Amino acid sequence: MNKLKSRTFIQSLFLLILLSAISSCVKERFYAKPTELSFGTDTIWFDTVFTRDPNSQYPISVTRITTIKNKENLPVKANFDLRGGSNSPFRINVNGFSGTQLSDIEILPGDSLFVFIQCKLTANNQTQPMLVLDSLIATVNGASSKLLLAAYGWDAHYMRRPIIASNTTWDDNTKPYVIIDTLYVANGTTLTIKPGVQIFASAYTPMYIAGSLSIEGTADQRVKIRGDKPTFIPSILPNQWTGIHFLKGSKNNKISFADITNASVGVRVDSFDIPNSPVIVLESTRIQFCGQICLLGITGAIEATNCLFADAGSYTFLGFLGGNYSFNHCTFAEYSGFSGRQNGSFGFTNTQRDGLGNLIGFEDLNLSVYNSIIYGYNKEEIQFDQTTKADFTININNNLVRSQNPQAVLGSGNFLNQAPKFKQANQGEYALDTLSPAYSKGILFKNPVITDILGASRKSTPDLGCFERKP
Repeated sequence: MNKLKSRTFIQSLFLLILLSAISSCVKERFYAKPTELSFGTDTIWFDTVFTRDPNSQYPISVTRITTIKNKENLPVKANFDLRGGSNSPFRINVNGFSGTQLSDIEILPGDSLFVFIQCKLTANNQTQPMLVLDSLIATVNGASSKLLLAAYGWDAHYMRRPIIASNTTWDDNTKPYVIIDTLYVANGTTLTIKPGVQIFASAYTPMYIAGSLSIEGTADQRVKIRGDKPTFIPSILPNQWTGIHFLKGSKNNKISFADITNASVGVRVDSFDIPNSPVIVLESTRIQFCGQICLLGITGAIEATNCLFADAGSYTFLGFLGGNYSFNHCTFAEYSGFSGRQNGSFGFTNTQRDGLGNLIGFEDLNLSVYNSIIYGYNKEEIQFDQTTKADFTININNNLVRSQNPQAVLGSGNFLNQAPKFKQANQGEYALDTLSPAYSKGILFKNPVITDILGASRKSTPDLGCFERKP
């Protein structure tokens, strides 16, 4: 019985070796007739891409991805050619091979390959984005398939590590300003940004303000500051750049009708010794889609009216280690889901503590919040820490707030835990929808606020928050 099993095993092994030898002598067969491949889409759009900084490899576009499929039951060998050849602004990568012309790329039966595409555009000397076109042709045995490639090339003013050492004005609203690396405004110097100017910051770029910053947007021509990937939807890309940092000693700063988005910390204000007047005044400004904090004050002095602070990984506002803060008709909203935060998104302290919770510093805090909305997906959206060793003066009155804190902490006249009915909070749209409880609930605080964040007129009894809803 054992001899029979042994003989059977030897015969089976011999048969496997024979079959392997025969198969190794058979040439791999490829589909020999013309056949069209199937691209995953008919057009790749790059939307808007900055043209090249002279004598630089900056910038390179984002990478677009599509697929190409072999629908036959045999493998094929495909050639890929950019119609513009070596002069094409586009570059492709297929199955790990890159260039403008690729040959004999094998695609297995019924299989697909990824096609990666980038573009590098030269300056076009135009004031508006200019359309650039090319085609990617895939050929199998004489049969061709075409993918259209399109991008808008936008010339820009490139500012590489700019140091603003004398009073400077940026006023060209036809071409954007692109900051590469770090911007620094020196002490005693003012950088003025005029209506309609667009500013893009490269990755990790901070804007340090030791002197003064004056952003003079208008309702019709807002100033926009964001990361340098104009193709991308802002809401999906926080942390594209560092943010605007007002250093200790900076003064006479004002930002009006600006959109500051996609930073790590949108605006940071370091005052430390609290002045009598605000270090910065914010009016009708949006700070949104920040990876960490929209507005940060460290013993800061900030006054804000008609502003939106929304969608941040940790805080829409954090007043740390005391400071003077005044908010009127502002909206603080956090629905981004950028992080799994457990704490409230609106925070303030008159303390500084170490990692063990021990008090190591304290400064007076004076916080006023009127006619505003503080809301998000947590049951508690207000977080604070205090010590009796420094003043802790809080006036949070006549606001729509999501909080479980007692009225003794928040102040009187607030509307607690009533959903504000934003239009589309999950898409970063915080205008008020119909039947919002914030409608016509505003009261007079300091000077009358007669317009909203968009410059629209407010009613005699205005709405809470930065947006005014028309009846």
